[in-house]
Amino acid sequence: VYPEEEQGLTMTIDVKGTLDMVYPAPERQVQTEEGTRASWTISAAPDGTLTDASGRGYPYVFWEGPVRQDTPERGFIVAREDAVPFLEEKLGQLGLNDQEAADFITFWAPQIRANEYTFISFDASSYASQATYSFTDEAGAPVEPDAFIRVFMTIRAADANEVVTPQVFGPTPTRSGFTVVEWGGTEQQKSHR
Repeated sequence: VYPEEEQGLTMTIDVKGTLDMVYPAPERQVQTEEGTRASWTISAAPDGTLTDASGRGYPYVFWEGPVRQDTPERGFIVAREDAVPFLEEKLGQLGLNDQEAADFITFWAPQIRANEYTFISFDASSYASQATYSFTDEAGAPVEPDAFIRVFMTIRAADANEVVTPQVFGPTPTRSGFTVVEWGGTEQQKSHR
């Protein structure tokens, strides 16, 4: 969360499913008809630091849980030794800054490198409807991000000779004004056809 100037916010996430791990712990987490809602009251700084009411700082909010994800049809087959340079290139094209890309790579590269070849796709379209965010200011008024960059990766083991249609990205997102960034992913089992 990158506001233009330090700002008090309540950040809420609604997930169609459960939240199996959340850090820092939300101040409020409830089950809804659709799944789970969690909220944090934070002070957000332009450098991305989030500070809770006790004064403890966090670089981001982490959550994981099962979400339904369509199987992507477009993507890339990436060899083990190419995992890190591939991610560096693609994450920059998708709008992540160096720190966000480093956090993403340290989390996901070991899982990609566990396979000799990995199918990788960055398609957040079906995921985005499963996890939605909202923000309100200290008075409770809605705050809409000027830019919301969402990077969601799907991976699965692949074969060297597997043919896939390459994924084409649009222009790199522009960070301007109040910017929110989310990155994550899922690992799917290889289908046997």
